[in-house]
Amino acid sequence: MVSVSAGSQSSLNTDALDVTNIQGGTITGATPDQLVITYPGNRFTDLRGNFTYDPLTKALTGGTITSVTNASNGVLDVAVSDLNLPVATALNWASNGTSPEAIRAALLGGNDSLSGSELNDTLRGYAGDDTIKGGMGDDLLDGGSGVNVIDGSDGIDTVVRHASLADSGAVKHNGEIYVIDANGYDRLTNVEFIQYTDQTVAGASAPVFDGLSYLAANTDLAAAYGTDSEAAFDHYRSFGWSEGRTLTFNAAGYLADNPDLAAAFGTNTADATRHYIETGRNENRRFDFDAESYLAANPDLIQAFGNDPTAAALHYATIGRTEGRSLGFDAQSYLARYPDLQAAFGSDLQAATAHYVAAGYEEGRVAAPLAPATGAAFAVDDAAQRNATLTIA
Repeated sequence: MVSVSAGSQSSLNTDALDVTNIQGGTITGATPDQLVITYPGNRFTDLRGNFTYDPLTKALTGGTITSVTNASNGVLDVAVSDLNLPVATALNWASNGTSPEAIRAALLGGNDSLSGSELNDTLRGYAGDDTIKGGMGDDLLDGGSGVNVIDGSDGIDTVVRHASLADSGAVKHNGEIYVIDANGYDRLTNVEFIQYTDQTVAGASAPVFDGLSYLAANTDLAAAYGTDSEAAFDHYRSFGWSEGRTLTFNAAGYLADNPDLAAAFGTNTADATRHYIETGRNENRRFDFDAESYLAANPDLIQAFGNDPTAAALHYATIGRTEGRSLGFDAQSYLARYPDLQAAFGSDLQAATAHYVAAGYEEGRVAAPLAPATGAAFAVDDAAQRNATLTIA
């Protein structure tokens, strides 16, 4: 494990980290376990480890570097410790022109620790399971692959991920944000933004992981873990995301479909979810209440709840059932009335119902059956039908 720490008066940018410049200065101090290399501009590097040194040519010839400290004008710039870098490797990198990026990837390819300054830092951990702490500035923090623990600390901090938003998962759990993709996951605190390969989003936008909902939505896990939410989260983090597991359970629909549970739990969806895990799944209880049809069949609820299926299901569970509210929406008649909807949705009744809730009601559309082509000539006035009035032509 390599540790990299910023000094107190300069920002740290690991993109500029370089340990191959040991040939570019003058060795001004040498012992078997320490070398001091001085550069123009009052800069110096302090190397610790075990060394062989040619006093005639003033050249470093062998040994192992265990730490590197760079300073300017007597003030620490960066300290790199816990190294196990053969001098021969560092000299070969310098003589062979190995790219700085390849060198950094080799140096920081393990389980490393990076600590920033009070300024704006750029810290990259590359491979391995890294621990990164930003400091007080506005930092760019990149754990690379592996399992990384990242604390942005103060400032407006951004974590870099190497996958698109669509190929990632992000959830909040116990005050931390977990961002998961095929490369591993980051455990984040005090991080304001997550930068994916295609877009940057606010960390606060990640949903809270609901362990009971996850268990209820995946009955094999409910059988294995019962109501253990921590075990549920460990499963999701390690396996569930990559398996494409569902995170949410329709607890409101469960209450709406089961009047005895609505009487027992009211609108307490957590208790309802727990009941399903412990009892309801074994009783083959339903939880597929069609909240959209319920909204469409009761336009006053569209006015009250908009397109909120949870609110609609809870309304039916606690009030609508006792009021004798209708559950059915005549989507077929709705489509038959409007050629533009037929062109858009074909015979998709679910899409037609969704359209009425989202837009059709506000547009003044109705779902009453069309009058027969023969016999008594009845015409339904749209606005009047919305007020439950039939106009006879």
